[in-house]
Amino acid sequence: MSEQKTASPIDTPEPAQPIPRHPFFDFDNEHASFIDCIDAIDRIGAVIELCDFLKLDGDSEGGLTPDAAFGYYWISVLMRGTLSYVSDRLRVLDRQQQENHQSKATCLSALLKALPTLGGINHDRFLNNTAAQMDISRSELDQFIHKEKRQ
Repeated sequence: MSEQKTASPIDTPEPAQPIPRHPFFDFDNEHASFIDCIDAIDRIGAVIELCDFLKLDGDSEGGLTPDAAFGYYWISVLMRGTLSYVSDRLRVLDRQQQENHQSKATCLSALLKALPTLGGINHDRFLNNTAAQMDISRSELDQFIHKEKRQ
């Protein structure tokens, strides 16, 4: 007889209540994409508009209940944290994009200088490898070369 082992609660922890998703982000990746960041900014803008409409930051009409003040505090904390993350993430994405453009520009510059010296099968092999290195199709590379030759 074999005894069936059951997982202990420590192995598969279950939260007492479901954890709500972040109100300003809705992405499955480890890091937000550019579009995720823009969407988060738009959502924060909508919350700011709502707070302005509700006049939650003033003491007119008796002020806020303790629960409402607590909620307003955490909304502002979430907005500040989200904007800080979005700012940092957009800087990283911009730096990555600049590095990619610089890498492609360097590769294309070397390509254009080397093309006249290559002949026949080496020419095609070189273009195929260059396209693969740049993560573009061979036809896109050929179009670029023909455009540059015309200029």
